[in-house]
Amino acid sequence: MDIKKRNKIIIKICSILLLSGAFIYYFFFNNPSDKGTVFLRCPSNFIFGINCPGCGSQRAIHHILHFDILEALRFNALLTIMFPFIIYITLIWLYNFIFEKQIRIKLFYNNKFVWTLFFLVIVYGVIRNINIYPFTLITPP
Repeated sequence: MDIKKRNKIIIKICSILLLSGAFIYYFFFNNPSDKGTVFLRCPSNFIFGINCPGCGSQRAIHHILHFDILEALRFNALLTIMFPFIIYITLIWLYNFIFEKQIRIKLFYNNKFVWTLFFLVIVYGVIRNINIYPFTLITPP
């Protein structure tokens, strides 16, 4: 490996570590539920008063970083359950980005999987807005 390519890889790794470290640090030490923290409010919740499939995800990430999985499930069950999968996807993408590879996850090229995931997200977004028990259990507090 030539020195230019090695330096490019080192710069990419350092940049990713810096950005992800800042992200993790901020979410670990700042609870989105606390007043006075700088977190964006969900536009669909703010404008329309409905919970989108991603509502509560910032608070869920905070609790996942503290290994408080039950609390994370309260805020966004879908994100919490999918979190290991999301981490895996992110690591594959980062590997491809850093080393300029083309490793593909075959599952994403399966139409049944893509449509099932799409359907799951849509259904989750709809049922978390139904104000009847047991659907209220997946509404973020």
